[in-house]
Amino acid sequence: MLMAYNEQQQIFLPYQHTREALQQYRRQMKFYCPQCQQPVQLKIGKYNIPHFAHMACNSCVQLFAEGESKLHLQGKVQLFEWLRKLGHTVKLEPYLRKLSQRPDMLLIKEKKQIAIEFQCSTISHEKWQLRTAGYEKNSIQPLWLFQTPQRQSTQGIQKISISPIMQKVIIATAQGLAYLVTYDANTSRFIYWTNLLYVHGHTFIGKVQELTVHKQHFPFYEPKSITKEEFHLYWQLYKKHCKQFVYHRLLHSKNGVQDSFLRSSYELRFALTAMPDYVGIPVENAEAIPMFSIEWQTILHHFCRRLQVEPHELDERNIRSFLIQENVEITNQAVQAIKNYGMVLAKSKQKNGCFSDIREQVYAHLFAIAAIC
Repeated sequence: MLMAYNEQQQIFLPYQHTREALQQYRRQMKFYCPQCQQPVQLKIGKYNIPHFAHMACNSCVQLFAEGESKLHLQGKVQLFEWLRKLGHTVKLEPYLRKLSQRPDMLLIKEKKQIAIEFQCSTISHEKWQLRTAGYEKNSIQPLWLFQTPQRQSTQGIQKISISPIMQKVIIATAQGLAYLVTYDANTSRFIYWTNLLYVHGHTFIGKVQELTVHKQHFPFYEPKSITKEEFHLYWQLYKKHCKQFVYHRLLHSKNGVQDSFLRSSYELRFALTAMPDYVGIPVENAEAIPMFSIEWQTILHHFCRRLQVEPHELDERNIRSFLIQENVEITNQAVQAIKNYGMVLAKSKQKNGCFSDIREQVYAHLFAIAAIC
């Protein structure tokens, strides 16, 4: 932990002092845990940030992240000092007795409380959910800031892997733009993963930007929408992923003619090496269908052919039948994803039955409203 009380019951923050001064304070002072009031040790190593630790066998330790990494301690200090310099009222490692929880920081802004958790290590979904629910139940807004994964070091439009737990904290702007903010304690920079476009599983396409801690505002700045020109690169990356999926399926499918995707492609006379542009397109709510878009959209066209209807003509009963057929959980989001796909196709279909401007329609569906705003 980064703070303790001295004998005068004053808060002591060791990172604010030199190591030489701390050596002297350690000889002259006693320090106590702000939670259990028991004595704690002042740790002054050469590698780690100076901090406090409980004595062995102390029952209080379960409420503290004992043995915190240098990166976690470093990040907490940086974020705490950043918020203080912005003039915010913020507490470091406060113990919330009613919740029996200790956030890394507690920000009080306009009579609202925001619990800030800087997460460096892996956290289970159950633990994340429990802590988040605890805050929300007590009218405290949780803000999870994950340490930026080291593999995500470049800026620009690119394929991004986002873990399931980090997907839980993706933010949506009022215009519907999905983005994620992480913090890199190594470089003192906030990393924005903006205009997130879901591909499949952990994979997204997004625009990565960075902002130094000295230029960051709180609440965080909201990103702007990508342009049509930038979406061209999104489209190329997405379609490349579609081709990779088809190639992998051809090589590794063990179901042969029982593979519904391959069978549908064959009966629709879709060339697997050159699939039509109108299958395998991103639409809103697609993450509710746990299949790659080019797979479920191809099977959907085959389903529609049997019914002799177009995708946009499917009613709710038909859509539910399709989801049941593919063993997909029937949710409002899954139903809406199929409706969204039909809508995009309907807007791009010409009188001769051909589809045109698919890419433009997808951009309009996903980003155009935000771009205008």
